[in-house]
Amino acid sequence: MSPFIYAHAPNSDSVAALVTVIVSGWFLMAAGAMLIEPSVLEQARALHAKTPVVTVRQVSAMQEEQPDARFTIHVVAQRSGLGVS
Repeated sequence: MSPFIYAHAPNSDSVAALVTVIVSGWFLMAAGAMLIEPSVLEQARALHAKTPVVTVRQVSAMQEEQPDARFTIHVVAQRSGLGVS
């Protein structure tokens, strides 16, 4: 198999070097982006700081309005033999 020759380049070595430089630059930029990105812990702290704190308290008057009577409901049912299985 014969090597492929680029028409606009003086030799294949310069093309390989250019591709290597471009790919290396891409990985360098990706590594820098990963390093400056905040960690998961920092993101959680920032989200927690933005979340408002809401307190709920019960009003004692509502507890006095509950009825004293307690009812029990008994449900009686019978299955027929014609039901869907």
